[in-house]
Amino acid sequence: MLNFIAQPFGVLMEYIYRYLAFENYGLAIILFTVFARLLLFPLNLSQQRSMEKQQALMPEIEALKKKYGNDKNRLQEEQQNLYTKYKINPMAGCLPMLLQFPILMALYEIIRNAEFYIGAEVNKVFLGIFDLSVTPKWQIWNIDKADYKLYLPLLIFPIIAFATTYISQMLSMRQGKKKGEKKDDTPKPMSGMMKVMPFLTLIFGFMVPAGLALYWAVGNILSILQTYLIKNVFIKKKEGSVKNA
Repeated sequence: MLNFIAQPFGVLMEYIYRYLAFENYGLAIILFTVFARLLLFPLNLSQQRSMEKQQALMPEIEALKKKYGNDKNRLQEEQQNLYTKYKINPMAGCLPMLLQFPILMALYEIIRNAEFYIGAEVNKVFLGIFDLSVTPKWQIWNIDKADYKLYLPLLIFPIIAFATTYISQMLSMRQGKKKGEKKDDTPKPMSGMMKVMPFLTLIFGFMVPAGLALYWAVGNILSILQTYLIKNVFIKKKEGSVKNA
């Protein structure tokens, strides 16, 4: 199954490695990440626009909750009618996230079997000190002195993945806040998951090859830049923009 998913991405990774990254394995992963983000950009843009529209509709949704709070079925029906009226898909935010999983699985398979997908001569060492095929170890006290040079530099990737995930989640939660208000409109289950996600990412970074943690960290950095661009370049902030859409 993994091989089936990884095959087309493996062809892309081999091309990037040989012709764009000058046979630099780490640079190839970074460029692969950029390509994946560009591929998902239209969906992320649609997601962000949908979130902006939902944000503008919050007063009306709150009014519906007060009016139909005791009738959940009627409340759901009225909310759906509201979304339909303003052409909002509440599930739009899930699609980019779901599409990232096949890419992540494919890259995991490619990194595990780089010799097969890229070539037997592939050099997995990045910048002369990071072996991206090795899984980082958090139990540094159990690392043999002879392996310090191998494992210690790799600690940076899970840490960067954790930090960038935290920043990305905090920016997303800030977007859920209305101007002048401390409370945000992010649903509590989602808000709780967003707070836990950085720690899950840190654990994930110590369970997979460093190359995959590099992909995740670079992806987070690009996601932060992408959010800024979408909010400040592609989406015009106008009061009542939803109703004029």
